[in-house]
Amino acid sequence: MSTRFPPIPREQLDDAQRAVFDAIASGPRGGVVGPFNVLLRAPAAVSDAAQQLGAGLRFSGALDDRLREIAILTVSRRWSAQFEWFAHHPIAVKAGVDPAPLERLRQGGDPGFADATEQLVWRLSRAVLDRGRLDDAEFAAGRDALGEAQLVELLAVLGYYTLLSFILNVGEVAVPEPKPFPEAT
Repeated sequence: MSTRFPPIPREQLDDAQRAVFDAIASGPRGGVVGPFNVLLRAPAAVSDAAQQLGAGLRFSGALDDRLREIAILTVSRRWSAQFEWFAHHPIAVKAGVDPAPLERLRQGGDPGFADATEQLVWRLSRAVLDRGRLDDAEFAAGRDALGEAQLVELLAVLGYYTLLSFILNVGEVAVPEPKPFPEAT
C-alpha cells in the first residue's frame, strides 16, 4: 500500500487501466501489488509495457532464476528499494541462493557468493548500477560466462528493476516491519 498512491478499486478504473489491471491480476503475478498499483496511473504509456517486460524477464527469460534474483536484489540494495527486497528475497532463497551472502548484500557489503557466476553477476550488476557501463574486461567476463543473450537480459533486468525501484521509492510503497533498509526513508 502506498500513501502517495492509494489503491484504486477496480470498479473505479477506466477501460485502459482495467485492461492492464486484469492482465496483471490474471497473469503469473496473481495480483496488482507493489509498483503496479502506482503504474496503473499511466496505463497507456507505462504500465502495460512495464508489466509485459517484467513478466517476460521474470517468467520466461533465459537468465537463470538465481542469477536474475541476485541482480534484482543488487538493484534493490543500490536504490534502497524496500518493497523490492521484501518481495524478491524469498524468491531468491527459494531459487537456491544462499541467504548468508544475501544478508551481506543487504547490509551494503560484498556478498562474497561462493559460486563464481553468482559473484560475477553481482560484480557486473554493481558496475552497471554505479557507472552505467562495463569496461572491456567486465564485458568479456560477462559474455564468456553468460553468453550474449543472457548478458543482454541481465542488463534489461537491471534497467527494469531500477525503474520499479524509482516507482516504489517515490510512491513510498509500504513493507512490513522490520524494513530491509532501516536507514532509508
